[in-house]
This record gives sequence, C-alpha cells and structure tokens, in this order.
Amino acid sequence: MRITPLPEFQSEALLPGQDFAAVERLIRAEAAEHGLDLHSGHGRSIWCAVEQGEFGARKRGDGVLVFARAHRIEALAAMQQAIAEPLARHLPSAAAALRWPGAAEAGRPPANFSFAEVVSAHRLCADFLRLRLAAPDLHRLSGSDSIHFRLVLPAPDDPAPEWPRTGANGQILWPRGDKALHRPVYTVRAIDAGRGWLDLDIFDHPGGRAVGWARRAVPGTRLGLLGPGGGGIPAPGHLVLAGDETAYPALARILESRAGQAGGEVFLLGDHADYPLPRPPGFALHHLPQGAPALCDRLAKAPPAADSQLWMACARSGIEALRALLFGRFGHDRGRAHLAAYWNDKD
Repeated sequence: MRITPLPEFQSEALLPGQDFAAVERLIRAEAAEHGLDLHSGHGRSIWCAVEQGEFGARKRGDGVLVFARAHRIEALAAMQQAIAEPLARHLPSAAAALRWPGAAEAGRPPANFSFAEVVSAHRLCADFLRLRLAAPDLHRLSGSDSIHFRLVLPAPDDPAPEWPRTGANGQILWPRGDKALHRPVYTVRAIDAGRGWLDLDIFDHPGGRAVGWARRAVPGTRLGLLGPGGGGIPAPGHLVLAGDETAYPALARILESRAGQAGGEVFLLGDHADYPLPRPPGFALHHLPQGAPALCDRLAKAPPAADSQLWMACARSGIEALRALLFGRFGHDRGRAHLAAYWNDKD
C-alpha cells in the first residue's frame, strides 16, 4: 500500500480488456532486471519508484489503468516511456491500445527532447573521449535527482535524419528501418544550463556505435538529447560506490557532488583506472581489475554497514551477483541502494 505522497505531475491511460496479471508480471520483471524499488497495493496495483517519479498499473473494471507520475513536468514523458517500452516488447497488443492524454501535441517533438550541437571533442585519457555539447534549454538535465540522459544519434552518413515526434496517442514515435536512431544512455558529467553547455565522457571501446559517432564528431555536428533519465546522486552519509569504466563518469559526478558531505569507499572495477576521478577527503579508492567477482569476495568478508548508501553499476552478470549477495544474503535495505546494469554481457 502507498505511504508516500503522489508525485505532482501525472498521466493515465486505460487498456480495456487487458489482464492485470500479465501487466503485473511485466512490471515485476522490469523491477527485477533493473533493481527498481517495487511497490504493490493489495493485489490490485503495482508500481516502480525511481528518482524522477514512478510508473505502474492498477485494475480498472475489466481492464488495466497504466500510469506515469513525475516530480518534475519535464520528466513525465520519461515515466510514460518507462511503462510503454516494456509493454511494446512483451504485450504488443496492449501497447497498441495505449493512449496517453495530450493528442493536441501530435506531430510535435516530445517534451523531453531537444537538439544540441557538438562544440568540441577531445581525448580525456587513454580510454575516454570528452564531448562538450551546446543547446538552448538544458535546465531539465541540470538536477541532481537525475544525472543521466540519452544521446539520440542518426545513422552514420544519413544526410536527412528523421527525429522523434509525439503520436496521436501521446506516445513517442521513433523512426524505423534505415532511419532508426541510436539512443545510448550517458551521464551529465558537467553542465552550465545558464550558458547552454554540458560535458559527457564516452568510454572508448571497440565496436561501440556511440564511440564511432564520437570519433567522427566535429564542431557543429547535430544530435538529439532525450531526458532526464533517472539515476540521481545518493544521499549524504557513508557511501559504498562501485563501477566499471561505463560508470566512471557517474562515480566522478557523485564524488564531486558529495565532497565535504559524505565519505566511504569507491571500488573501480574496470581494467584501467586512469580516468580523472575527484578524490575528496574521506573517500578511499580501490582498484579491482578482476571486476564484480572480486568486489563480491571483498564484501562477503566485510559487508557494508546497514546504514550505508550503496551505488553500483557494471555489467548485468556482476549486478546480479551483487544483488544476490547484498539483498539476498545480507538483507541490505533496498531503499539505501542503487544497483544498475549499465550493459548486458549475457547476450
């Protein structure tokens, strides 16, 4: 049952004739896969709470009412997508019936989408490229409650890319086929919304589509920004932070933001550790190039204190092992933890 107030901004859509049990299983699977905070109400409602708000469903007559709620208006579209995308993957007939309010916006860009241009691109260290982007309205990406967003990149050498638009049902319509857009998630490493720029750091690894785009990027290259997309700064206190190279920029943002307010331990799980991380007093940095298995061994011998705030991100297999250890074996409070799979090593 609910014991917290509803987020201020809300949107609902009815799926007539839809079996609630199927939607409930879908939401439970999403929560398990991404380590989300799951809630239920007497078998008639279920929802996932994230930093930006929440998404979920409840029984309504012979159908299901799906809902999206956000603490900030610019995050509402992201919450709608959080429930619409798994519906499209697993219950396509339900997704086809989904009609969010707001048909008057049909044909326009989504509310959480904007264009940006590359200002500069350079090598930050051996394994990372840093890009500075310029855009006129970045305030929605400047909060500490959500430090991630999606790059929206057209296919290489596409002279006339198509961009997302709002459909008559209120959902985001994405180009398909040769016009399909790549939408990787990245961390806002630094931002000055007033001056209209943000920095992001891209892990340079073989085969990455975003890496290939970043290597070709020159000043004036146009792209899209979608977000914010969740994953905020953990609360002050004793922090236990861990991540591989894909999470180094987020670790840097957390350390920078919590300097003087928190302390704890930071575990770097990548092969290399030359990324320029802040080193505020009170934090001990450890390099574990053996990755999540080495971290599991270490935490099994010295579990984090019950009041520690945990923030960890790496490959899916590593996060699954850490969840089993920290939540299953030690019973750590999920409300004091953010464990996220930043990439899938199980395909």
